[in-house]
Amino acid sequence: VVYVVKSEKTFLIDAGTSQTNEKILSTLEEFKISPESINAIVVTHEHYDHGAGAAGLLKKMPNAFVSASEKTAEILRNPSEFFETTKRHYGDAAVLVSDYPPVSDVQVVEEGDGFDLGSGVSLEVVTLPGHTPGSIGLFEPKTKTFFAGDAVCNYNEEFEFYMPPSFPELFDYENYLKSLDKMLGIDFKYLCMGHFGTQKQPKAKQIIKKAAEVAKDWKDTIVYVYGKTKSEEQVYNALIERAGDNEYIKSFPDFIRRSILGQLIRGYVLSLKL
Repeated sequence: VVYVVKSEKTFLIDAGTSQTNEKILSTLEEFKISPESINAIVVTHEHYDHGAGAAGLLKKMPNAFVSASEKTAEILRNPSEFFETTKRHYGDAAVLVSDYPPVSDVQVVEEGDGFDLGSGVSLEVVTLPGHTPGSIGLFEPKTKTFFAGDAVCNYNEEFEFYMPPSFPELFDYENYLKSLDKMLGIDFKYLCMGHFGTQKQPKAKQIIKKAAEVAKDWKDTIVYVYGKTKSEEQVYNALIERAGDNEYIKSFPDFIRRSILGQLIRGYVLSLKL
């Protein structure tokens, strides 16, 4: 999801992929938002599906700058490093994330920095390491809206299914839990997630609390099963058994289910140094 925050200035939150540039531009046009009116693109974290579209959008948005945390800025400036990391875990499938054009000029932000969009609208930077080292959220106090990127969880509302966003090698389990707890302390009304839409209170904080519960449950399962077997396949089987008859997880073809869960399991194994 790419979010638009519009006041006297107009900001995009995240940039999609290089393949979604035209879709983003056409959608902005539908809402009568010209590319020239965009003042900034704030990238919430390092991953391809949030940052790889920035370079292409900048070519169409002459008045915009790109902003991100220092860790994310490092990847935006030199995405080839990210591609090499991805290849270690995704193999041939890594070619899907190889089109990550660099952005040479990135404005780095830290905890407590902010952007003034005018007319009382602002965005305050909240660092949220865990999903990735460079993850940030953005809080808009006038509307009490919190943009969390992928810092919460993989969540399906229809089936109430949660999975930790533990993709290797950037995932850090302990920091992820700390960031979830940090989000619970923010006085927001609306939670805007990177892939799973927007939720209003009280449901929003219930999702964050549940994300923490699921993360801890996964950790216990992975530590126990992997500790005994040193087998990611056995961990996968244990997690599938725990999911039971959940229709969401059953809806994926087996090879996709194995690929996604395999990556999430490996993120835990690496983070916990098992």
